[in-house]
Amino acid sequence: MNHDNVLIGADVGGTNTDIILTADSEEYTYKLPTTEDPAESTANGVSQICQINGYDPAAVDTVLHGTTVGTNAVIEHQGAKTGMLCTEGFEDIIHIGRHRKLHTFSLQHYIPHQKYPLVKRRHRKQISERVYPPGKVVEPLDEDQVLEATDELVKDGVKSIAVCYLHSYLNTSHEERTKELIKEKYPDISVSTSHEVVAQFREYERFSTTAINARLAPVMSSYLERLEKKLNKQGFTDANVLIMQSNGGVASIRQVSKRPVTTLLSGPAAGVLSGKFVGSNVGEEKLITFDMGGTSADISVHPGRLLERDPRDSEIGNYPTITPMLDIEAIGSGGGSIAWVDQAQGFNVGPKSAGADPGPACYGAGNDQPTITDAQIVLGRIDPDDFLGGEVDIDSSLSRRVIKRNLSDTIDQERFETVERAALAVLEVANSNMYQAIREQTMQRGYDPRQYTLVAFGGAGPMHAADLAADLETSNVLIPPSPGIASARGLLTGDIQYDNQVTVSQRLSDVDASAIEERFADLTERGAHQLRDDGVDIENEATFRTTIDCLYEDQGYELNIEYDGVEGDWRSRVRNRFEKKHEAEYGHYFEDDPIEVLNLRVAATARSAEYEAAPIETGGQDPSHARTQTANVFFGTSLRPEQRTVPRYDRGQLRAGNIIEGPAIVDEFDSTVVITPEWTATVLDSGAIEMRSTEH
Repeated sequence: MNHDNVLIGADVGGTNTDIILTADSEEYTYKLPTTEDPAESTANGVSQICQINGYDPAAVDTVLHGTTVGTNAVIEHQGAKTGMLCTEGFEDIIHIGRHRKLHTFSLQHYIPHQKYPLVKRRHRKQISERVYPPGKVVEPLDEDQVLEATDELVKDGVKSIAVCYLHSYLNTSHEERTKELIKEKYPDISVSTSHEVVAQFREYERFSTTAINARLAPVMSSYLERLEKKLNKQGFTDANVLIMQSNGGVASIRQVSKRPVTTLLSGPAAGVLSGKFVGSNVGEEKLITFDMGGTSADISVHPGRLLERDPRDSEIGNYPTITPMLDIEAIGSGGGSIAWVDQAQGFNVGPKSAGADPGPACYGAGNDQPTITDAQIVLGRIDPDDFLGGEVDIDSSLSRRVIKRNLSDTIDQERFETVERAALAVLEVANSNMYQAIREQTMQRGYDPRQYTLVAFGGAGPMHAADLAADLETSNVLIPPSPGIASARGLLTGDIQYDNQVTVSQRLSDVDASAIEERFADLTERGAHQLRDDGVDIENEATFRTTIDCLYEDQGYELNIEYDGVEGDWRSRVRNRFEKKHEAEYGHYFEDDPIEVLNLRVAATARSAEYEAAPIETGGQDPSHARTQTANVFFGTSLRPEQRTVPRYDRGQLRAGNIIEGPAIVDEFDSTVVITPEWTATVLDSGAIEMRSTEH
């Protein structure tokens, strides 16, 4: 049987691997446990979803993959044994860093990047060479020294080398020649040059990012090679395999193997794209995406466009990385987050987590601490008989027992008098933590959440969405279909994207128009070359977005603005855009201060696949056909709890146009939607649920 445009998304999580297949206006989902080698569970999941639903692997056009391999390697201090060649006298840059203390007033000056160095000091070799701005060679490269240092590193078991020279972004010749020398003698050694990884200034961040890339390159190359072999073995020989990057774009295996550092936010980025896709289907452009899983919640703001993380906040595992990343804030608040009392009798929820093993107390796997999931069960919001479709046995008495023993019997306050009140207190603190995180991402940055729609997904997100929206005074909430696998769906919506940049660091008034256009042409051609390697028709399928980073002279950090060429009074356009952006970000601008053009950027993009949401069957407003039972559920606050008898609905039976008045519960395999009092839910054509407050 022939099918048009068969797409599969595979998102690997710490506990489960989520799979989605779409073809012929049909959509299928599948979950399976993540294996020790994620390539195995990914390939098996992709194969099984085809087998279950009758699709020939040879008919699959594209497999899009979100991976945590790189992220886990950095956080767990794993990866290849790495060496570094750097300009003489600068071997300690990645050790010294910025001399910032994680805790300003702590007497214990603990610096993670020094305790767990990306490259050990004995593997950082000094090379005689020197380039001065604007790219002038003042000391030639000592090639003999390069070979001698490389010999020492290889003899010591180094498998990957980072080449990091001063100002190499202005003149790449020394790094290019160093790579040639290493590859000529040791072709199996992986080499990452800083100008190829991130061609911009700030030595510490550039060196660190390149070292991460070098450390990950052999690991990621091996992983992707295993994945590709397993997929080919299972019959996916004609499928184009693309990997999600931190910037929200996807890239080929070939390109990701060269720059694995671009995948460090692979999974969360796919979640943001999923939220954007759900919002665009209903014409909502201003969005707050809220992805709450088992251990954490990821929050991102979308004011009509995808936001990139500020360079000063861009780090993974306490290591700075300055590759483009979507602006995503993660906090330790998930379904497995533990409620606990500190030594000062303060009540906390998270960031401690029970994780997937042993998991919440109700799993019966040995955890004796109450979690958010246990609180939801005590309040009647999760059906213990239908958790994950009944595949996981839940003992609600264990949830009541740990909340009573650890909270109600321990804390002498009115709001902990009963187990139900204590459970509501757990949700209040958890929601407060998430509210504060969203507030920091919105109000403190000039975005009014009252003008935004909250898109909630992840296994736990839809249970907290209405309460969070009420706190934010946001009157509109969207819950995508199968919210627990939303990140897998987001993979299907990403474009192929390659970001290239170069530092120029000149006053705006001194920038030569022809020179800047020449630099942009070089960056555009570099992106076009990457797209051509992926089989993209540049003339008909590629687009190139040009931007520049600007800052006031002597200012510490830059702002990114659009660039539209040098026609007319282009310097005035740049100044106006920068001042408007500066005012929006900081509340002011300096009208007469000189502006510096720091970096030039080009994002080369092309569509990876055509994906549209599969419509669901249309019905009337009455949802009674999907009603499964009634349940006693607690709402209100810990000081004023309110028990209601509410209907429960099977989401799989709901039809477009159905309207559900709150309070009510909607159950599905991978999540539960809680519709609180004063909220009304409408099922949309795409299968998404739109909740609106009746109080606003």
